[in-house]
Amino acid sequence: MGADPLTLVGALVEAGSIDTMFRDLYLGRAQTLLNPVMSLEDFHRVEQDRALLAELPLSVARSLEKADWSQVKELSLRIEALKSAVSGKTARFDTAGAVYTVGDVKLDPFCHSLESFTRVSMRELPGLRTRVVDDLTTLEQSDVPWKDFYAARRAVFQTRAPIGSDPAVGGGAAGTSAESVRDAAAQALKAGDMKRLAQLADLGLTGTPGAGESGQAAVPGAVRAPQHTGRDLIVSWSSDTLAHAQQLGLAARHLDARADLAELVRYVWSPMPEESRRAAMKQLVLPSGSPDGLRDRVEVLMIHPLVNSGGARHLPTLVAEDVLVEDFADPPEGKPLPSSPLLAALELPGRRGLTREAIEHALLTHGARVVEKELGLDPRVFRLVCIPSDVHLRLGEAEGWGRQPCWTHFDGYLVRMVEGRPSLQALVGGDVRYGGLNDLLGVGRDYGMDRLIARFAVVQRERMVAW
Repeated sequence: MGADPLTLVGALVEAGSIDTMFRDLYLGRAQTLLNPVMSLEDFHRVEQDRALLAELPLSVARSLEKADWSQVKELSLRIEALKSAVSGKTARFDTAGAVYTVGDVKLDPFCHSLESFTRVSMRELPGLRTRVVDDLTTLEQSDVPWKDFYAARRAVFQTRAPIGSDPAVGGGAAGTSAESVRDAAAQALKAGDMKRLAQLADLGLTGTPGAGESGQAAVPGAVRAPQHTGRDLIVSWSSDTLAHAQQLGLAARHLDARADLAELVRYVWSPMPEESRRAAMKQLVLPSGSPDGLRDRVEVLMIHPLVNSGGARHLPTLVAEDVLVEDFADPPEGKPLPSSPLLAALELPGRRGLTREAIEHALLTHGARVVEKELGLDPRVFRLVCIPSDVHLRLGEAEGWGRQPCWTHFDGYLVRMVEGRPSLQALVGGDVRYGGLNDLLGVGRDYGMDRLIARFAVVQRERMVAW
């Protein structure tokens, strides 16, 4: 490795802020490269010294007021010693802070529908792609042990990053953008021109499997389903992985495809006028025999955009899928929950009352290691997360979840605008008092009441990718 470690760490931090789906791996690698230069313990030591340097002058001033010259001398010498200790460490400290103190969640700037939250415009995306490709090229050439990973991610950005306007799907004039279709549909709706609205709905069909066969027109502004909609996520777990999963408290589960629920992706939030959204809610048609609470759940998806823990739009495809999941029963109110080796591996004190901030920090610090070292899986392919809401919904009936007065942490966040700034609320749900399995809402990332429990799952990263 010929490049300066701080330069590589800086490139990893920047790449992770752009390639958000793999940010945990970039930051994990950054910690490995940074440790010989400034370990976490060294970082905290410098942090404490800098805080003390900010406080000591006030103590000197107080000693001066009292004419306590011996104390003034002692404190002055101490300040000089601290200045010497932190001198020359500013660059390392600043770089280390971007690695060791990560507490935010980055939204994928290449998810076009999140533009109003990321504040990254379409015209900025080509430049952003160039930056991440340059970073990945530098890393590929300098960090040889990880060169295959960097090369693969570079290729993805060079060939698949969506930096142009979305083409309209279905019939219509060539070059018509999805945004223009939405705008025209909103105008037709406002004017009461239902014939024109129907024509635009045909033009804006999402391409969701079965949509063209159902006889139901797409709602104005409907979101197009991810490109990998039809690809099942089947895994043949090795006997070693299954044995280690069992030791951690994880069980293998197969999820059948749910085309009936996948059809509802046509209704999820998209950046369109409020009156169009209200009209879409009135048009909401649920599959026959749907439970009462499903409408409330879908309306949450219509009112707010959801993102997964990788910062990409949460648009569940509900294909057939294999996962590893903690399958313990939801606890009755007031009953304790048993600890598990997985919690110990994540260095979490328990699973009740955890904030999402604490959970994401634990997953960022230990998740990839658990996947690779404990389960023998490739962390570039698999990821340890809070159980996704759609996995919880599909498994819940058979597992008996959603029948107790408690909320479960779900992977991802509900995105809102608060005072003109994007705000992320942690996804939770499953409380029997508010809809059971169909209960879905957002709470503060610092919310940690006892009614909240953590349940983890290992899923394929591909289910989380939006482009």
